Amino acid sequence: MGTYHRIEAGTRIPSREYLLHLAQVLRLSQSDYVAVHLEMFGAEPTTSLNDSAGMDVPAVWQRVVQAQSEMAYMTNRRYELLLHNEAFAAMFPSGTPPQHPMEWMILDDEARDYCLVNWEAEWAPRAIAQFQMALAAQPDDPVLNRIHQRIQQDKRARKICDAHVGTYLHPDGERRPLRHALRGLGWATMTAAQPLSAPGARLMLVMFDPASTDSA
Repeated sequence: MGTYHRIEAGTRIPSREYLLHLAQVLRLSQSDYVAVHLEMFGAEPTTSLNDSAGMDVPAVWQRVVQAQSEMAYMTNRRYELLLHNEAFAAMFPSGTPPQHPMEWMILDDEARDYCLVNWEAEWAPRAIAQFQMALAAQPDDPVLNRIHQRIQQDKRARKICDAHVGTYLHPDGERRPLRHALRGLGWATMTAAQPLSAPGARLMLVMFDPASTDSA
């Protein structure tokens, strides 16, 4: 425990790898691990404390999502749908949101040919770039790798990839054209937030404004 005491006393700065191992041995929470990493290195860790980090959110987030009047949903770090409200479900022609919104955005024809207006220019490059960033951070994730294989085999998605989509982290604050199943053509303004207890998970709020006659 000599090394541990020197770290605790601040006389030795561990490597990031050693700090991760120590946090796992001590069974620190994800929040505590992030706090220690910030104190020692001045930045949040790029590696989660355990495999389950970011896969689920505390139950109180269900209430948060349901309290929104605008479209709201939450995904985990691999973009699987965790929570959504009725306003979000109403956007889809089927009335049922996809279990994997990112996969739907990139590969589903309902998204590409109906909901996400001007998919090739407005939606696909950003969604694919965002997906690629997630895959780079989690190269062994089986769900993300499955979707990656589908993208490589899909002509329309592969064409976007081959055009070098660049780096893109999140859609926070962006406005894009959207066809709502019940409200018709309009604009979606997106905001994004991350629960501190679930790294990689996201809360998305999508505010819809119907298109004016001259912009439709």
